[in-house]
Amino acid sequence: MRRLEMKERHAYSVASAGAILVALCMIVTPALAQQAKAPERIPGPAAKQNANFDPHNLNGSWISTQGPQGVGDNNPIPEPPLTPWAKEHLLIKGGISHAGLNATSKGVPSSGSLPDGAVAFDANGVPTNVPGGHYPGENCEPQGVPVQFNFTVFYPFQFVMLPDRIYQMFEDHREWRTIWLNRDHPKNPFPSYFGDSVAKWEGNTLVVDTIGYNGRLWISENVGHKMSDAFHLVERYHLLYATHLELEMTYYDRKAWGDRGWPGWKKEFTLDSKGDSLLENICDPAHWREYDTVISDPISKDSK
Repeated sequence: MRRLEMKERHAYSVASAGAILVALCMIVTPALAQQAKAPERIPGPAAKQNANFDPHNLNGSWISTQGPQGVGDNNPIPEPPLTPWAKEHLLIKGGISHAGLNATSKGVPSSGSLPDGAVAFDANGVPTNVPGGHYPGENCEPQGVPVQFNFTVFYPFQFVMLPDRIYQMFEDHREWRTIWLNRDHPKNPFPSYFGDSVAKWEGNTLVVDTIGYNGRLWISENVGHKMSDAFHLVERYHLLYATHLELEMTYYDRKAWGDRGWPGWKKEFTLDSKGDSLLENICDPAHWREYDTVISDPISKDSK
C-alpha cells in the first residue's frame, strides 16, 4: 500500500529501514542508503550542558527528541474553520496517506497510528490513512517549512549563524532557507517555496516571521489541505540549555482561515553535532521508481 511505501521511504520504522537500506546499498546508490542513518547524539546530563552557554548561539545540527511517534504533527488545538474559498481550492483531492492530525475524535495521535487500511477523516472531511493517498514531496517536489519539521526525527537540520543572516539547512530533500536579520520584509516579496523570512531576538527567543509563499506547499503531512499564497508562519526558537532547543509555531492564512491563527505547534530538538552532521539526501524520481519496482513491489516487476 502507498502508506506503507511512504513509511519505508522516510524510515518511519527503524527495524524495517535497516533491512531496506541494506538492499538499497546493493541496488540503488550509497547516497540513498545513508538517508536513515541513526543520529549520533551528544551525551551528558542537562546540568553539565547548562553551564556557560550562549542562548543566542543556535549553530549546529539539531534532531527531534520526539521519537517515531513525533513524525508528523500532533497539535491539541483544533484547526480554525476553513473559508468557502479554501474548501474549494486547497483540499487534497484523493485523500492523504497518513492518519491525519490527531487522526480521529477518539484522540488517536497522528504519525500513522491507525491500522493499515483503516480510513479516517480529518476535520475538513478529507479521508486520511488512505492507501495510495498523497503526501508532501511524494514526487520529489519541494517540501519547505513548516512541513520539513515533520521529518526531523530522522533527518536533522542545521543552523549557520552570520551577522546579518541565518542559514537553515535540512538534510531531507537537501533543502535550505535564508533567515534575514536586521531588516523588514520587502514591500512585494517575490513568491517562493520558502517565502521571505526575517528574524529578531526577543530576549533569548529568536522570532522568525515568514511571508511571500507561492501557495504550492503542504502545511503538514497530516493536514488535508495545502497553504495559500497568503500563508504566514511565525516561529519562536528558544535554547533551553546548550543542547536542547524548543520551537513553537503559529500559522496564519487569511485565505484559508480568515483572521484566525492556528497556534499550538511545538517541536523539541537535541543537538546532533555542534558542527555539521547532515548527509547528502537528494530526492531523485528515477531512484524512487527503482526503489518501488525493486524493493517495494518486486513481484509486479518480475511479472512484467
